[in-house]
Amino acid sequence: MARWFRSEPMEYISLIVNEDAAHDCLADLGNKGVIQFTDLNPDLTPFQRRYVSFVKRCDELERRLRFFTTQCENFELEIAMAGSIDGFLDEPLVNAQGQKESGAQLLEHLEGELEQYEGQLKELNSYSEKLTTEYNEKVELQEVLEKARRFFMTDAPRLAVSELTTGNSAPTAGDREQGLLDADQARDMDMRFSSITGVVSTEEKARFERMIFRATRGNCYVRFAPIQQPITDPQTGALTEKCVFIVFYKSPTIETKLKKICDAFDAHRYSLPDMDDAPAVDRMLTENAQELVDSRTVLLKNQDTRYRLCQMLATKVERWTWLVLREKSIYHSLNQFKADVSGMLRGEGWVIATELENVRDAVNRAHANMDMAMPSLVDHVAKPWPTPPTHFTTNKFTYGYQEFVNTYGIPRYQEANPALFTAATFPFLFGVMYGDVGHGLFLFLAGAALIWNEKANDEARLSEMVGGLHSGRYMIFMMGFFCRLRWTHLQ
Repeated sequence: MARWFRSEPMEYISLIVNEDAAHDCLADLGNKGVIQFTDLNPDLTPFQRRYVSFVKRCDELERRLRFFTTQCENFELEIAMAGSIDGFLDEPLVNAQGQKESGAQLLEHLEGELEQYEGQLKELNSYSEKLTTEYNEKVELQEVLEKARRFFMTDAPRLAVSELTTGNSAPTAGDREQGLLDADQARDMDMRFSSITGVVSTEEKARFERMIFRATRGNCYVRFAPIQQPITDPQTGALTEKCVFIVFYKSPTIETKLKKICDAFDAHRYSLPDMDDAPAVDRMLTENAQELVDSRTVLLKNQDTRYRLCQMLATKVERWTWLVLREKSIYHSLNQFKADVSGMLRGEGWVIATELENVRDAVNRAHANMDMAMPSLVDHVAKPWPTPPTHFTTNKFTYGYQEFVNTYGIPRYQEANPALFTAATFPFLFGVMYGDVGHGLFLFLAGAALIWNEKANDEARLSEMVGGLHSGRYMIFMMGFFCRLRWTHLQ
């Protein structure tokens, strides 16, 4: 508790390491979490740093991992946990064969592996988009054929057709018979309309119909029929409601306008055979139905392959993410070092005074593992020093109170820590202010449940809100306890 009242004493040190062993040195120091480096290259931009290329490679790996995560989420696959972070940090840098690798080799191996999986997944996605487009076209064509045939079989015979007027002269019987035959043929030719059929989104149906009416001045006959099965968008995978339309017209000028309107509304147009030729229509329906079955089989096979690949990636994404974050943090820290001598890097930073010997041992051990002849150096920097950072050693009970105080402000170096007084007074004052037995019992039980499941929650992947409640579990428990205590005292 005395250590918590004042921040930890700090030492400002200079660290000189061999360039080849620098990665392993910082990896060990990062695992300890007892050192904070200062930037010795403040005049350099981020793109002028020594290890900027490695940072860019890590950024590219993070982009691929985000792509994998998105693809797994599309299949509603849960990203598998990679264990505890402490266990991950204690693992040595080894490849699949169990051989020790350097940071550069690990990054290169990871790049090759992720690039291979990304290429496979993008190729499968491209095939899926193409296959979905073809499948949608066949589904729409099948719907158009069925709806158009139903319209010509049931609705078209009920349409009224006006008769042609005849002249004032009275024809003879022979002329009257020949004239009637010619008039029937002329009437058939004159009353035969052209048509455009296709599929349009249901959301655009009203606007589409209104635009046709205004553009053709009402000289068109439009019919719609809904498609019961939603159509899958090839790019987004979202289900879209669509309907079949058929537009009858007479003029070639109107046909040009209708085609432009269809293109503007992203409506798919389909050419139909002569609907009076029933065998041709039936044959086209049968052939398209068979192609529809084949397309669906290939599409499902592609989807199954993508699912199995994403299922495998879901088991590795979190571990890969941790690897990339560790490498990126190491190279960010190395960018703060300065190359005063060829082959050597010099860094400066703050270390907890009681951990100085552990830092020396870690640096020497990294050089010994690399068989470096040139020795390393960890030494104090002569005063005056920059302003030291503030570091408080906390445990699972005091962590929540320290974070609570840090939201208002972090104490200066060696200044009295208000979190100590907060831990002693805040739950009690909360109970005095909020002396309600119902809410107090709820907080007490909630805190007790969080403490009871402490080990399971430590190993689980929690959301931001639940993680915050887990961090402050002891604070919640104490707040509920003092609420209950005050209510008991009042009774």
